[in-house]
Amino acid sequence: VSYNILADAYAQTEFSRTVLYPYCAPYALELDYRQNLLKKELAGYSADLVCLQEVDRSAFAESLAPALDAFGLEGYKRWILWTGLPQKHKLLIHFFKYIISFKTYEIFHFFIQVSVLQSATDPSRKICVANTHLYWHPKGGNIRLIQIAIALSHIKHIACDLYPSIPIIFCGDFNSTPSSGAYSFINSGSIGLGKTIFSISVF
Repeated sequence: VSYNILADAYAQTEFSRTVLYPYCAPYALELDYRQNLLKKELAGYSADLVCLQEVDRSAFAESLAPALDAFGLEGYKRWILWTGLPQKHKLLIHFFKYIISFKTYEIFHFFIQVSVLQSATDPSRKICVANTHLYWHPKGGNIRLIQIAIALSHIKHIACDLYPSIPIIFCGDFNSTPSSGAYSFINSGSIGLGKTIFSISVF
């Protein structure tokens, strides 16, 4: 499961209330209300692996971690400094079952987290899990393309050079559509000559 749970720092701005989510009643954007629903939904998936984006530090420590731990999911957290935000941090996180031995490799830690998970009972069984959150702005297609190129290069290094033939799961909030340059690059490893990567994306 991959889930952007919307950081409270983003949900409580005037821009969020009037432009992004004008259809939401104020109470529906409150953290306590959303956290209770999120815990029920995430637990309901009965997933072996959960990758989250935009998790506030307090929400993780006080709410999500204890709740998901009760459902048998261990959490590996990576705090991300992000200037210009009210709380100045976000989180990329993996929750997982059964696999408890892991190594983590990171690059440009503000948008990518890559972990190599190893079975606690069978060390020969490994899997590479990547979690990302690409730049959100509708006019930021060029930035997302650069980010995804760097992310894929890093994943390739781990999956081809360090752990050849390891299975890969790449999760995240890509803020991209099938017509975007980032999607094209993920899908084919290249961008067609007619692809305009600076166009405004439609979400």
